[in-house]
Amino acid sequence: MAVTWDNTAENVANRVVYAERRNSPGTRHTAGFNKILAVLVAFWTMLGMLGLTACVNLAPEKKTPTPAAQPEEPATWPLTGLPREDSTPHPVVAVKVENTVAARPQSGLEDADIVFEEQVEGGMTRYNAVFHAHTPEEIGPVRSVRPMDPGIAAPFGGMLVYSGGVPAFESQVSASGLRGFNEDQARGALYRVKFRAMPHNLYLSIPKLYEKVGKEHTMEPDAPQIFDFADPDQGEQPTAVSSGTPANTLVAHFPSLVASYNWTGSRWQRVDGGTAASARSGAPLQTDNVVVVLTSIIDTGAKDAAGASVPETVLTGSGTAYVASGGSVAKVTWSKDSEGSPLQLTDSAGEPVLLNRGTTWIELLPNPNFSFQ
Repeated sequence: MAVTWDNTAENVANRVVYAERRNSPGTRHTAGFNKILAVLVAFWTMLGMLGLTACVNLAPEKKTPTPAAQPEEPATWPLTGLPREDSTPHPVVAVKVENTVAARPQSGLEDADIVFEEQVEGGMTRYNAVFHAHTPEEIGPVRSVRPMDPGIAAPFGGMLVYSGGVPAFESQVSASGLRGFNEDQARGALYRVKFRAMPHNLYLSIPKLYEKVGKEHTMEPDAPQIFDFADPDQGEQPTAVSSGTPANTLVAHFPSLVASYNWTGSRWQRVDGGTAASARSGAPLQTDNVVVVLTSIIDTGAKDAAGASVPETVLTGSGTAYVASGGSVAKVTWSKDSEGSPLQLTDSAGEPVLLNRGTTWIELLPNPNFSFQ
């Protein structure tokens, strides 16, 4: 609604004055005329203000658009890529677990995010099991630390639990930035069971370990993401599936033990001594990914209680690796810059290897004796 010049108070007043001059012989206004003029000016001024107000009110109101809410990406566990409902940060706990006939079936391995298998004295192996998504009450049997364990666990931060070890090896744990707990340091969290004989009867409760270190140490740091996982929603496939070779069996030969896995159609089943492995809970020991790192070992000069030489797996540098996911195997490259840096896996183009979402077992094989079919 526009206010035109003809309707303004000033124009009305001018017209009244003009008419008075035409009808009067002189130019002086009478008192009555002045009063009439003042009333007309006030009246038309009020009308003009009302008109402007009405026009303003009729104008469309400008609204600032509200940004559309962006959907949050669902939280995932950093070491498995699986959905995570509890986002409360808590540290990784790496545990040394025995792998002999006397120790089987072990407890807790079915709940580990990542399990490393390493060669120890006599060509036998032990596990370094990494826990984050699950925190079992019973893990074991727990055995002693070895010189490569800090290099395995340090990239995850958090804690490393073991029964004991050579003082020099235990010192390496704290030097790597890990919080180490042997049997004496973790009393109450490490406990002896009655269903196994010594030295195979030491077990760990992660909840009790968290209680021991205090709430201020259970909130931070959270686990870092070490590996990349294929996102099916984005059309991605694991590297082994997209560029590998189909396989049903994986076999890694250690000097005194054969680590093998059979493809079930959905996961890789661990096999020990020709028998499908299971945990003490009865759960099968299965994994979504198997990584075989071809490396070497060196003699540390240390001896175990039986007088056998203690070997150390070389974990820095680079070399050939194999990654198995989804019933296929691909040859890739592994690299690790330092003790505290993570193990990296890259394909032939130098791109990060994509794993299946889920758990991963890693064979640190100090020889090239790996096969699949």
